[in-house]
Amino acid sequence: METTEYSLPDLIKKAEHYAAMAEHCKEDVRIKLRQWGCDSSDEQRIIDALVKDNFINDSRYAAAFAHDKLMYQGWGRMKIKAGLFAKHIDEDDIEESLSNIDEQAYFSVLRKVAGKKKTDNHEQLIRFLLQRGFTYSEISSIIPS
Repeated sequence: METTEYSLPDLIKKAEHYAAMAEHCKEDVRIKLRQWGCDSSDEQRIIDALVKDNFINDSRYAAAFAHDKLMYQGWGRMKIKAGLFAKHIDEDDIEESLSNIDEQAYFSVLRKVAGKKKTDNHEQLIRFLLQRGFTYSEISSIIPS
């Protein structure tokens, strides 16, 4: 991949544009800056400026990530937590985003995901839902033994 040299003001402008287009976390922006050929010395300064100007906010990102992964991909809390952890989101922000998930919506998604799995095998369904990030206690509350 060919990289183009950008000046610091150009990198800041590109990063602001990138962050304004969709919700991104610090790690997403860090990866993008590296792709653009940003020096590691400028990387943190740019990210700090974006945080200061509220272009990126990991707490806001965690809430959006949790909502979207639950509603659109049918992920459970455990898988959402792992996804946020992989993005280097602070544990307090992760816990806050998970605690803000609506319980009714959560179990509605769990039932919907369980209903879409075409199997009569009870153990296979449980394994599938565990892989989707739902806990055994959540699964057992909607699936009769």
